[in-house]
Amino acid sequence: MGKQLIYEPMTVITDLILAGMTAWFAWELSAWYWERLMNIHWHFSRAFWMLALGALLGAVSHGIGPHLSPGVKDLIWKLTTVSIGFASFFLLMSALYHVFPFDTIRLLRWIPIILLVGYLLIIWRDPRFINVIRFYAPAMIFVLLVMLYSYFANSTSGSGWIIAGILVSFAAAGVQMSGFTLHKHFNHNDIYHVIQMVGMYLLYRGSLLLNDFGVVK
Repeated sequence: MGKQLIYEPMTVITDLILAGMTAWFAWELSAWYWERLMNIHWHFSRAFWMLALGALLGAVSHGIGPHLSPGVKDLIWKLTTVSIGFASFFLLMSALYHVFPFDTIRLLRWIPIILLVGYLLIIWRDPRFINVIRFYAPAMIFVLLVMLYSYFANSTSGSGWIIAGILVSFAAAGVQMSGFTLHKHFNHNDIYHVIQMVGMYLLYRGSLLLNDFGVVK
């Protein structure tokens, strides 16, 4: 009996769908940026590009990972963790542009930049998933808090979509870590990807409605 060509076909399919969705969201937000020229849309589009890259690398890892050499598998995993770090950074910057004026951002932006550089140095030497969580989770909690402030203080409709998207993404991560499986061909990773599709759509819808600080359009 020959070697299995694709080791986790359903995980590969759901990863590719997620990659396609987020790439399309990134493309649409790039066009939205050129129409409205707001920093928040530029940073959201970059976050979605990074998420698309992460999902694509995940498809490669789950599909043909066992065929690859240990060195190549390690490189793919490190690039995946890097993409998650950059996605978190761009989402952080989006939140900052939403609640702070540009002059303040020029000072505050160094905090996410320093955190990102520190994360990249750590993750390249020690790419354990716990180190990814230590950067990603606080970043998303900060974005969530910013959007909660925006929603309750300014009644910004887009922030409500972002809040829902982050909460759905947290729920997806919880399902993945639980190991819950519906079927032998639809495991916890597949469920995670499907729930994440919903979360990414909510983030996308919200990002279209948000503006830079002080801009009303």
